[in-house]
Amino acid sequence: MKLNKNYIQTFIFILVYLFAIYFWSQPFHDRKLPYGEYDALSHFQVGDYIAYNDESFMTLPSYIDIRYGRDNDFKPHTLWYPPTFHSSLGVMEVIGGERIIPVFLMNTILATFIIVTSYFVINSLFGFLPAILSSILLIFSPRDFMPFLWGQWPERFAYAFIPLILYCLYKYYVSYSKQNSQPKYLYLMSLFLGINMLIHPFVFFHSLVGMFVLYILLWINLKKFAFNIKHVIIALLILLVFFAIFPYQTGNIFVSFQSSTSGEKELPSLSRLFHWSLEPKDYVGSVPAFYFSFKEMHGSWTLPFLLLGIFFLLLRREKRDLFLLAWLISLYLVLHRDLIGISTFLHRSLSATAHVFAPLTAIGAVYLASFIKLPKNYKNYLKFAIAIVFVYLVFSVNMATASKTLNKEVYNPYAQSGFFTTLNDAEYQAGQWILENVPQGYNISVLGIVHDLNILSATAKKIRWLGAVSQHVTRFYYLLETDEDRKNHLENFYIMVDYSMLIPLSNQEQFANLIKDMQEFEQNTLKNHTLLYNDNQNHIRVYKLETKQ
Repeated sequence: MKLNKNYIQTFIFILVYLFAIYFWSQPFHDRKLPYGEYDALSHFQVGDYIAYNDESFMTLPSYIDIRYGRDNDFKPHTLWYPPTFHSSLGVMEVIGGERIIPVFLMNTILATFIIVTSYFVINSLFGFLPAILSSILLIFSPRDFMPFLWGQWPERFAYAFIPLILYCLYKYYVSYSKQNSQPKYLYLMSLFLGINMLIHPFVFFHSLVGMFVLYILLWINLKKFAFNIKHVIIALLILLVFFAIFPYQTGNIFVSFQSSTSGEKELPSLSRLFHWSLEPKDYVGSVPAFYFSFKEMHGSWTLPFLLLGIFFLLLRREKRDLFLLAWLISLYLVLHRDLIGISTFLHRSLSATAHVFAPLTAIGAVYLASFIKLPKNYKNYLKFAIAIVFVYLVFSVNMATASKTLNKEVYNPYAQSGFFTTLNDAEYQAGQWILENVPQGYNISVLGIVHDLNILSATAKKIRWLGAVSQHVTRFYYLLETDEDRKNHLENFYIMVDYSMLIPLSNQEQFANLIKDMQEFEQNTLKNHTLLYNDNQNHIRVYKLETKQ
């Protein structure tokens, strides 16, 4: 029996994509603990609340509202994003039967979905070899998966719709120019654009820029204005339906956009036009400097292929070439929006370079053979030889770099770099107990998580992750509080005494003294209050701050 070539190609891609999911999911292979920056915990706790409480909400729960209640400029104290993405996390948590792995696995699948959509589009326009090579390269792009690690989850998923949106517009325009109009593509474009908006509004605006650039390029190339009033009205109606579903969140889109464009802002110099990336010094303390390095993010060896791919498309300028060129140009425009005073989250747009550079690099490698004068058969052999070298370089160079970044210990609570930032197993279990046993509306003060100024930003993540897991407002408890403050704590709060972080550091004087002070506080101040939770092995206890009866 002769195997169908399409079946073989599809099977190869499925294997590649499954490997992508495996590779990106490494941070939770060995531990079932939440990880990520503030964005991660904000998205986790919304989906987790929906799943655990089996209910949606209009007003933010108090433990979410205390940090994110002002993020919706249109309607404060309500969810800032449309709830579609977070609801999917909640559904996955229910199906998976536990809180951590299903959510983080779901995010891995959604974040890597750009590999699926990009493969589909590139395969349709340029063939299997450029598509599969670009997919393999994209797996190992730190520029793409680092924001995923940080927690920019909806944004990662939203980017997967850009190639689909542009592809549908391309198909509609080309069919229209051939007097064989296929409006279904325009309607699909509108559908994907609406979904894109409901997932992440910022990426939605990126999609609009891409559509505009692609339309202009096709108009110039085909010398025909593709416009049918009936088709456009139907497409707009489809889009309006999506805008009407969640009015508070849709309103926030426009209010936030207006606020980001208003006011006097210092514009960068025109030299910015000649810089693709951004200045690392402008993001010190927020984004690591190597994130802005082409070499670190893509590998220096890809640059010749990337430039060759762009040159080839500019030289040939077929309709399909305009698709990728429009995608590239639109990204350039989005990355330089600071020239018109819109610089909010500018660095996040940089992550999309991986999605565009990967297919351009693959095309440059595949079509390199076309520039060499050889018989056709030999050119095919050369093309596949270059593809083999391409794959070798991806796995020998890019995979090694990506593995170091993906497996860095910053999200491992038992490693030095993650010690202060991430919940350990004992803290997670204590948070789970608080969720199940402490009534809603009561706050949790935590004594024992170091709040030294040098590491405050790190330990603050631990406090907030504990709040997310326990679904209660949590905060540091300071031994140096005033008597009045302490009285208020004792009357209104539960307190968790946590030695699990400090004991491994007891050989350092400052931490040894803190342990001693905590023990005295527990023995003297808390002895008359109700002990509810006692993990002797890990030295974590929870007291209800009320006098024993």
